[in-house]
Amino acid sequence: MTSFLNSLKDDLLDRRLLPLVAVVAVGLLAAVGYVALGGGSSSATPSGPASAASAAPPAGLSVSRITPEKAVAETTAGLAEQRKGAAHNPFTPLPEPAEKTSLKLASANAASPSSASGPTEPSSSSPSSESPAAPTTPTPAAPPKPTYHVAVLFGVAPPTGTPEPEKQLTPYANLKLLAPLPSAKQALVVFRGVTTGGKTATFTIVSEAILHGQAKCLPSEEQCQAIALKPGQAETLEYISASGQPVTYELQLVGINSSAGSGSGSGVQSILRDESKAGRELLRHEGLSEVPGLRYSAAQGVLVYAGH
Repeated sequence: MTSFLNSLKDDLLDRRLLPLVAVVAVGLLAAVGYVALGGGSSSATPSGPASAASAAPPAGLSVSRITPEKAVAETTAGLAEQRKGAAHNPFTPLPEPAEKTSLKLASANAASPSSASGPTEPSSSSPSSESPAAPTTPTPAAPPKPTYHVAVLFGVAPPTGTPEPEKQLTPYANLKLLAPLPSAKQALVVFRGVTTGGKTATFTIVSEAILHGQAKCLPSEEQCQAIALKPGQAETLEYISASGQPVTYELQLVGINSSAGSGSGSGVQSILRDESKAGRELLRHEGLSEVPGLRYSAAQGVLVYAGH
């Protein structure tokens, strides 16, 4: 045995085998170092929250020994604790860490063209800043309402055949609305107003009379409660005086003149304010307040058809 070892020693110390012996020795040293270092790191006890969580089982649960190959085994003793937990939808994504969210926001801001190019200045060619405001069209004012002025001649008619210049009729210029003629004490007719456009003037008959002339009777020839005269026309009215003697009066419409009123209707209002109170009371007393087929429009200051 001693001779065998001596022979092996001599062979190993031979110069031809020295490199092989060195390689084997290095390999043995490397194997020993790997075993020593690897075993120490794998046998080290893990630290941190994970190790604490794995080391300490949840309260109220009876668990067996925790190993990498064996999960925590729940028992019926932990059933009460499990029912107290909040339900969680498995399809709802879990909240991301704040660090990842801040990184996403930073990357989005970096990719935005407005943040990369700096603050945006307002464009000088914006149509809303340069285009002028559209001019407002003023509302046209209401056309002014004309005011009508009526002039008549009224009095006892002269004998038939008397020339026109020699007729002694009393002139009444600018008759007031509801003015009684020839006077309030001896009223035979009452002025009711002018129709639209100043075409005719209407008078209500307040005493029994026989009519002759060019006037138009309202509402009809058989029931002549009022007469309408055009400028230049005349009408005669035969009355029976208190003494029983017949008296004939003549009514001539000299003309209907109009003057421009104001858009506010102040001219019409002034006509209504100046109307004859005696004539209104007389019409009310005789039951003749209404004009057949016509009505007085306070807005226009004229007589209009009752249906309008």
